[in-house]
Amino acid sequence: MDNQVIFMQPGKFYHIYNRACGFEKLFLCDSNFRFFLDRFAEKLKGYVILYAYCLMPNHFHFLVKTKNLNSTENPGKIYSREFKNFFISYSKAFNKYARRKGNLFSQNFKKKEIDSMEYLRSVILYIHQNPVKHGYVEKIDKWKYSSYKEAISGKSIYCQGNTEMIEWFNSLDILKFCHKIKVNIDLD
Repeated sequence: MDNQVIFMQPGKFYHIYNRACGFEKLFLCDSNFRFFLDRFAEKLKGYVILYAYCLMPNHFHFLVKTKNLNSTENPGKIYSREFKNFFISYSKAFNKYARRKGNLFSQNFKKKEIDSMEYLRSVILYIHQNPVKHGYVEKIDKWKYSSYKEAISGKSIYCQGNTEMIEWFNSLDILKFCHKIKVNIDLD
């Protein structure tokens, strides 16, 4: 089973994450962070709905829901190919910008299927708490490369599911309160 590729399926939620190779950074400046999100929106909008994200200097997290596809091809292969194309596209642009060569990301991106509402809420909190966990900021709302502010403001910039996310927590006040509770998820 360990050597088997697990493909994403339509209509399911996934926690997608990856990191830079070694001690490299994925983002060197504000424009890199914005370009990554813009490229994500451009390349993957037809395949996934983005609910939450957090970009850290050397890694990232996304919570997505796969869209249903009208294709005779295996949808899992399509999702994998489109994510791969997105990562290659960003890597090429970043390598040109940073005057570097070689792989930017670790081997294959990681994906964990979200199989319950409890786990879905925990993943959202985990993603948004990442900058605090890694010591970049003391409060979640101080990190500008996360969807937290987008979620609580109701303004959709990159995420399309803010209203739905608030419903998963029953209210905006409960969503904000829950973000103050430390969540730890085992990613291995």
